[in-house]
Amino acid sequence: MYKIILQNSIATFLSVISVTIVLLILQVMPFEIYGNLFDGSFGSLDKISRTLLIATIMALAGFALVVTFSTGLWNIGIEGQMLFGAIGATFIARTFLAEYFFAPIIIIIFGTLFGSFLGLLSAILKTRFNVHEIFGGLGINFVASGLIVYLVIGPWKREGIASTGGTDLFPKSSWINGIGDSNFPIYPIIIAIIVFITLFILLSRTSLGLKLIATGTNKDAADKFKIDSVKHILYAFIIAGAIGGIAGAIQAASIHHKLVPNIAGGYGFLGILIALIAGRNLFTVVVISIIFASIMVGGVQLQLRLGLDSSFPYIIESVFVMSWVIIKASKIDSKLLKLLVNKETDFG
Repeated sequence: MYKIILQNSIATFLSVISVTIVLLILQVMPFEIYGNLFDGSFGSLDKISRTLLIATIMALAGFALVVTFSTGLWNIGIEGQMLFGAIGATFIARTFLAEYFFAPIIIIIFGTLFGSFLGLLSAILKTRFNVHEIFGGLGINFVASGLIVYLVIGPWKREGIASTGGTDLFPKSSWINGIGDSNFPIYPIIIAIIVFITLFILLSRTSLGLKLIATGTNKDAADKFKIDSVKHILYAFIIAGAIGGIAGAIQAASIHHKLVPNIAGGYGFLGILIALIAGRNLFTVVVISIIFASIMVGGVQLQLRLGLDSSFPYIIESVFVMSWVIIKASKIDSKLLKLLVNKETDFG
């Protein structure tokens, strides 16, 4: 575990160096960029709150994908599972339950159930009808997006108007807010921590987790050892869908406070990237999510203060990702770690 964390720390450091070199080539001052990104994402309590909230959603998407990636599956439908989680949250927000103090808990539960249902659908398409999870996931994303548009301009439209601007605002009692008047996302963070601990125990300390990984490592070998791969594929998609549903419910009840088209905001697809970069390591998912969220939130400062193009944060993000992929593919991080460990042994 610690070895993976050290390797990923080295890869992160080297990726930042690569970004710095590219910034110098583009004739911008790296430390000025980094300073503005930091100030824009952590310069005040409101900025910290927004950064951590977005990082929490990214991390949840990444956690969901770690489960399916561990089982050797591409869960492209994570975006749709997040959308269905938002639909589940909105369903509760439109009922009498939204008026009670426990409404946020019910919203999270229903977001979990709706997301897991779509995860189950992905698994059934894969195992029962032999539809590859990539194609099945893309189809499910399309259906979920269309369903939200239908609900927003149809049955759940705002009073007296049908607009893609979203539904009516949820009752405030159903909002997932911070403590008191603070916007600090304490409850989403607590939920993410619970998911993190649960998945860590599941994947590394239980027979179910070992069987999920065994299914992903070698399906034929798993079948020979009488591990029901079909059943474990179902489990993986249901768990991943549930976590994606939680992320969607948080977006609906904590960020937008209503249902809007494309409420997932592409975080599901970013989650795929995060999980791939993290190499299925949950701790690294958290670190990469915070980095991506800080670039996304702090990137606004690059336009306001430095007059840079709005695409500049995405350039930084892309260079970081490409550098990480190259470093991992060439195993530079593991070679450096081995060199450092050998030096420490020599000095010892």
